[in-house]
Amino acid sequence: MKRVFYKKSLVFVAIVIGLVIFIRFFVKDVYFSRMTEGEAVKILFHYINFGCDDDYDSIVTSAVVQGQVVYLYQTPEQKNNQHEMLQCKQLTDDERYYIFSHYTQYETDALSCGYYYEYHTDYAVNRETGEILLERQWLKKGESYEVIYNKEYEREIIQKYFNENISDGKMSEEEAAETLFYYLYPADGYDYDLMVARTIQQKQSVYVYQLPEELPCIKQFRCKGLTDDKLYYVFAHYTACYTYNYGPMFICNQYSMSYAVNRETGEVIPEREWSVKEAEWLYREEYEKVVNQ
Repeated sequence: MKRVFYKKSLVFVAIVIGLVIFIRFFVKDVYFSRMTEGEAVKILFHYINFGCDDDYDSIVTSAVVQGQVVYLYQTPEQKNNQHEMLQCKQLTDDERYYIFSHYTQYETDALSCGYYYEYHTDYAVNRETGEILLERQWLKKGESYEVIYNKEYEREIIQKYFNENISDGKMSEEEAAETLFYYLYPADGYDYDLMVARTIQQKQSVYVYQLPEELPCIKQFRCKGLTDDKLYYVFAHYTACYTYNYGPMFICNQYSMSYAVNRETGEVIPEREWSVKEAEWLYREEYEKVVNQ
């Protein structure tokens, strides 16, 4: 009996050792075969500059801007005070994608080292396959420009990795954004699913859309979060204004007002309302009570 038990123990130990060796030499290798940040940004550089013969290692330099590593390079048509900048924002939760932001950096004052950054778009680089998902792109439409958001990027990156985890049965953040959209445009025939895209800016959900008559301006709902009782989502409404000559260039964000959306009833409470008597926008006590309770 002891001899049989001893043999079974040896078999068990051998299996355990085999699993340890497999994990050590195979699973570890598969895990660490994923791209590093440096490899991902190199692939992204060649994706953005497709057809360019420039050597990545000779023209791209790394620097630190506001405590973050960025990658700078200059295209042949740019002036000495202009550079392209790729900034790695973060990894997705499962560490499959690096998220990069693309800017053009303009030096505005050499003496004070002042810079202006023109934002272009975000990219997601798959660390296993090298596939690149583009968040958005500008398309010329007549004499103006229209920005097209990539639904695949929204589905694979935004929805999959940045959705809030609330399971209390009440309205989700995106359902509240859709409710607000139809509150603002109740009879215009607009379709939320076709017009509105969700993205992330500075770890804040932003719902963007364009009205056909206002190109290239972009409307935005910025989610400011939940009230303390988790009954209302609060959104700030902006218009991002652009000018264009050779291409769209951001000018400023114009703030409109904020709204509180009730997650149980769908009621929308605006921050202010127009007073015909006073001939001005007045703050609503109901909004203040809900948001600042």
